[in-house]
Amino acid sequence: MSGVRSRLVLVAVLAFAALVVGLPAGRSPLWDPNEARYMLLARDILDSGRWLVPDLRGEPYLNKPQLFFWSVAVASLPGGEVTERTAALPAVLSSIATVAAVLAIGTSAWGRQAGAMAALTLVSTIGFFAIGHRGQSDVMVTAWTWWALYCLLRARRAAFTRAPLVGFYACVAGAIMSKGPMGLLGLAGGVVAIAATDGWRATRRLRPLLGVAVLAVLLLPWYGTYLIAHGPAFVGVVGHYGGWAFRRDALTRLESLWVLVYALPWTIFLVGAVAWWRYLPDTERRLIAAWTLTLWLLIGLSGIHRARYLIPIYPGLALLVGEFIARAGALRGARALRGALFAFAAIAGVVAVFGLSPAARRIGGEGRPWVPDATGELALTVALLLATAAAAVVTACRSAFVGGGLVVALGVGATLVVEGVRYPERFAREFDVRPIAAAAQALTPPGAAVAVYPDIWLTYDFYLRRPVVELDRARVERLLAAAPIGAVIMSRRSWTGLQPLAHPSWRVVASRRVASDEMVVLGAGSGA
Repeated sequence: MSGVRSRLVLVAVLAFAALVVGLPAGRSPLWDPNEARYMLLARDILDSGRWLVPDLRGEPYLNKPQLFFWSVAVASLPGGEVTERTAALPAVLSSIATVAAVLAIGTSAWGRQAGAMAALTLVSTIGFFAIGHRGQSDVMVTAWTWWALYCLLRARRAAFTRAPLVGFYACVAGAIMSKGPMGLLGLAGGVVAIAATDGWRATRRLRPLLGVAVLAVLLLPWYGTYLIAHGPAFVGVVGHYGGWAFRRDALTRLESLWVLVYALPWTIFLVGAVAWWRYLPDTERRLIAAWTLTLWLLIGLSGIHRARYLIPIYPGLALLVGEFIARAGALRGARALRGALFAFAAIAGVVAVFGLSPAARRIGGEGRPWVPDATGELALTVALLLATAAAAVVTACRSAFVGGGLVVALGVGATLVVEGVRYPERFAREFDVRPIAAAAQALTPPGAAVAVYPDIWLTYDFYLRRPVVELDRARVERLLAAAPIGAVIMSRRSWTGLQPLAHPSWRVVASRRVASDEMVVLGAGSGA
């Protein structure tokens, strides 16, 4: 019966993860240029067969290793075309794999209840939901990194025998092959976690020579092919990675503290967990906390802050919260758990009231599509939040703390499901570049290039299905001084400045507001 229960828990948790993360995946138009990059590389693989060194805008792409865009290409093979859905599939599967890793680690460390609670915590973490369905390699890095921790825990319990250590290094290699040096997070985390738990001398038991051998073999498709085909350029890319951490001043590193906001609603419980830890020291917890803190500190060194960089941290926070909810009620933590549930209820009520207020409608930028605007959706979202808050209070009063954690996870998860259904439609209203691309494509014969100015995102390349030439100021002035040939894409602001210098037959053929800019297509057609 225990084995049957474990399988049922696994299926239920992973099904819940697939529902929450999978619903919005691939249902909104492409906007982020990083997603577009992987989709364009996958398309080049399918069109040209360049699996080892694909091209981007006519140049060999060396900035990232191949594993993630390989996965997009493989997902696109059945239909023969890269789409928003096939590009999102590897990320969704990586998210589910990360949830499975958290379930496995939590169960191994503290039992099935703690593992399931940690996994549900991760699924209902706002930051994980926001990034987990997007076609970003950060999600795949996260999955490999946390399975690396699982292998490390297995290795430690088995006196660091060869097989689990090979698994650990293979997962680190998978993370590196997904995004490059960021994949080394797991290696650094492993060294620090073992040192914090067993002492620095114990790190020798990680068998570094074995690790070097495993990494060398598995990373050969990346550094081997790139070095052989484009050695000097690839060396320059590696140098670019090295300088990434030193691009901005020290205070910007504090931006990684945003993880405490993105980890809501579970940040509230994390505060209670920290207060409870002094009553029950635990070796596994120390190891997981050291691993998580190492990842957090290293990610914080990044010279540029992006929310997706923080996603490898959420599984560690979820594990620490899951253990707290599952174990603290019976081990001198009832007061901290009760306080966390009450605090969640209060914050959920505040969010519900804010959602009904005019202030919510003033949120702009990429945050706007996340705000419900239809009456029915808003009513359902507010009802879910208030019902979850009320249930959290009831379970807290009854000291049913595991039930309270389950209520919060399922209630927030249900709210995210509603968001996942409606969010893509609102996103399309704000960030759809397809009409601009279609207008430029209609003016450009197949094989001919579309000119763009300045710094137009790769998103347009994906929908144009034409070669793209990015022009500087001097070149765009020369192009516009002559009679129109083909199409040019730029912002309305740029066109206003260039129009006095342009040939009189250039016209705005199409225009559309995308994000905060109005974009225009210039050509010889009738004016728009």
